[in-house]
Amino acid sequence: MRLLFSILLFGGLSVFSAKAEDSTIPDDPFGEVGGLVAPADYPEPVDRERGRFILDAADGTYVPGDHFANWHWTANPTRWGNYYVGLRYRSNRTKLGVQIKVGDLAPVKSYAPRTGRDREATMILGTVYIPEPKEYRVMLLTGDQSNVPDFSVTGIEFIPAPEGDQLGQSIDGTIDLSAATATTYSEKMRYEPQEKKNCLGFWLDEKDWAEWNFDVTTPGKFAVSVIQGCGGGNGGSEVAIFVNDQALSFAVEDTGGFQNWKELPLGEVVLAEPGTHKVAVVPRNKAGKAVMDIQRILLTPIDG
Repeated sequence: MRLLFSILLFGGLSVFSAKAEDSTIPDDPFGEVGGLVAPADYPEPVDRERGRFILDAADGTYVPGDHFANWHWTANPTRWGNYYVGLRYRSNRTKLGVQIKVGDLAPVKSYAPRTGRDREATMILGTVYIPEPKEYRVMLLTGDQSNVPDFSVTGIEFIPAPEGDQLGQSIDGTIDLSAATATTYSEKMRYEPQEKKNCLGFWLDEKDWAEWNFDVTTPGKFAVSVIQGCGGGNGGSEVAIFVNDQALSFAVEDTGGFQNWKELPLGEVVLAEPGTHKVAVVPRNKAGKAVMDIQRILLTPIDG
């Protein structure tokens, strides 16, 4: 399959993405999907590096070979979920085949293009879904030596990725942001797929936050609401909702159970232009043992 490459610059570090034409990997995984390069477009800063972890070459084991080489690391992710997997490297070669395997999960692989001898780059090979927080063996296989002047590996990056495809506006104008489609910038909070949950849960750290990206075809004014649950005695956490550059806030309500759902109206926002928009949920504090669970955020068009 023909591979497509894109490049961004971030403080002297190049960021490539490589994808097959039938892949769901975005051309710019650090841009519209939310990552390290694109500005937040929110009224307050957000921590886009939260939940990201790096396996440095200095902490790995390199095994050379006549026609291939491999690296080995041990990773200990703190939460399950979807991650972009990126290779950090320098290369003066035209291209080199690379493959990364996490535990027994399916590998991600591609060809690493030339960066220039003195330029470090990160190339996104694909996504890996880590099913549980535990120790994983990570192996990088390269089609030739990868600890030499012409091609040197500097590490492997794991960056939070969306759990589902980017959403679009429904034909009736509503925008339904389900938990399953969020990107969780988190150390503990994660999407919980069990049928009775189907929510963002395990929100034990108020520094954890979530983001949705979605397409708008019919701009206008929208009423915003959140479907949340909270166990007995744990209500009262203050939470901000950012819709692009607009801010709303609410106090989490005690619903008697984290999966006892209640819809809270938050206010109104204007989405003035068609195209991609963003929503973030950012806790201000944690009043109990957990902030809340969130099942979805709804934006309902307002006539007139």
